[in-house]
Amino acid sequence: MNKSTPLLAVFMASLLAAAVVFVGAGASLADKGGCPNANSGNGASHANEHSALGTEKQEQRGCNGDAETPTPVAEATATATAEPTVEPTPTATPDATPSATPTAEPTATATATPTATPESTATPTEAPPTDVATPTPPPGADVQVVEVIVSSPANATIGIAFMMSADISVRNNGPVMPVVVDTTFAPVLPAGCTATTGAITVQNTALSGNFITTISRAWNVTCTSPGSRGFTVNGSTTIDPLQPAADPNPANNSGSGSSSTVVS
Repeated sequence: MNKSTPLLAVFMASLLAAAVVFVGAGASLADKGGCPNANSGNGASHANEHSALGTEKQEQRGCNGDAETPTPVAEATATATAEPTVEPTPTATPDATPSATPTAEPTATATATPTATPESTATPTEAPPTDVATPTPPPGADVQVVEVIVSSPANATIGIAFMMSADISVRNNGPVMPVVVDTTFAPVLPAGCTATTGAITVQNTALSGNFITTISRAWNVTCTSPGSRGFTVNGSTTIDPLQPAADPNPANNSGSGSSSTVVS
């Protein structure tokens, strides 16, 4: 084998190193002792293994342990812009509805129910109802005032008494016969005239059969003023209270009559 080959390789390596010196402007210079510095790192990666930058030479010179490993330039890491954190919108918490405080209801006090005292079940002995006889109505006697006639003089003198009379005609229409009646005369005088007596009642007149009975009475009358004066007498008749008879038709028990006198 040609021995000039290694020398040629060394020569070529030297030339290459010189070229790196010119190109890198001192970047491949070695430190003292022949070890490449940090700036020769790039050249060492391309150097011949027999050159000073080669691995073999660095091992012989003990540079492998002292060589500084070039610190790779940190690439700029794009920092992601943090998006604004959207804070949750606070939700209004509804106020708690106050619970209605239950009102204590008064406890009803039990009222003692009074025990009813049992009533005696014994039925009182009642006397059997006595039949009451319906009273028989008294027999009827329909008495009637048939007519009242009043009599007075046609003329009279002032201050001098004159006689005025009245006749009451009565009758019993039955069916009870006979019956006793009481008959009343009640004179009505005009102003300025007076009578000796007032009303007169004639007691106990017996009416027999269907006959008319006339009862008469008279008064002395005095007038103190001139003029025509009218005189009235009201007459009525009733069954005497002691009689066992009743009048079924009292509507015909009265009547009246009148007359007039010129006083001068």
